[in-house]
Amino acid sequence: MVQPPPTGAPPRTAAGAAPLPFAGRLLPLRRLTVADVLDGAYRLFRAVLGPAVVLVLVITGPLQLLTNLILDRVAPGVVGGGITGLIDLDPTAATGSEVALLTTGLASGLLGTVLSLIAAAAVTAMLLAVDRGEEPTLGASVGAAARVLVSVLVASVLLAILGGALFIGASVVSVIVAIIPIIGLIFLLLVFLPLLLVATAAFLALLSLVVPVAVVERTGPLATVSRTLWVFTRAPVRIVWISLLLAVVVAVLTVAIQLPFLLTSEVVGTAGWAIESVGEVAGQLLSVPVTAAAALLVYLDVRVRVEGLDLRVRARDMADPHRVGGGMGVGGGTGGGSVGGGAAPGSVAGPSGPR
Repeated sequence: MVQPPPTGAPPRTAAGAAPLPFAGRLLPLRRLTVADVLDGAYRLFRAVLGPAVVLVLVITGPLQLLTNLILDRVAPGVVGGGITGLIDLDPTAATGSEVALLTTGLASGLLGTVLSLIAAAAVTAMLLAVDRGEEPTLGASVGAAARVLVSVLVASVLLAILGGALFIGASVVSVIVAIIPIIGLIFLLLVFLPLLLVATAAFLALLSLVVPVAVVERTGPLATVSRTLWVFTRAPVRIVWISLLLAVVVAVLTVAIQLPFLLTSEVVGTAGWAIESVGEVAGQLLSVPVTAAAALLVYLDVRVRVEGLDLRVRARDMADPHRVGGGMGVGGGTGGGSVGGGAAPGSVAGPSGPR
């Protein structure tokens, strides 16, 4: 007797096929241009603005406040000095609290990375829920993120180990070649360093796909690694280019958000660390959801181009005429998988990119 799939598990349309937990109400199930991804990420963020802001604030805010409080106590002057403090900060100066600074920095960095992954996974789950016509509740989004947390963390660590091994191997080769007079220096400057920059950008772009793969497909750690590598290798140049553009845009907007807080922290005295913390958290309220939304759009775009995701969703909805809102947003159409017409209300679908 065939057992039904577990409750809450994403349905698979065929043996070995990736799941289709989409309805097209919000997500543009079509081929996307680079501009579509960048613009769509902010449109998606606006669609879940309130819940996403609260979610990121609750998950990442306390750690940032606690970190800056500890740094202010163990090493006064490291935080809370505003722009002037950042300019005058001498990282090589002996403060007598180097161990405390290092420990706090490492602990905060590791925990912050984990919390950022949880927040990104929860935002991704929230976007999928809205796309299916459900309420974007905080509890359901965090619960969905918790269910894939092990896969996200283990897959990220495994990919980091793989990237580190490749970096060490390339570094050993570069050191051997660099020993050669003149040619070694030329190789180091013109070959190794540019390749290192490109590889770093590619690695960060690859890591950004772990969350959407894990949340959408709910696979185990090894399957998440395999699927993430598969998605990335379908369009590596395109994915890296989008990631770089998004990083620049998000960085500029984040600095613009944090700047007033940095200026204020210069004149409030001992409470400067708290003002800077608020500014850093405010920056995360934008960067985490927008980055998660962009990664989801890139993932969807690859599946549309390679797997025909839009056609599969349309075929599923045509086979189930009672499906509510089926096919909305697919190809910019509305209702029951139709292709023509305007975009669905709230959909990020715009003019379709070149096929």
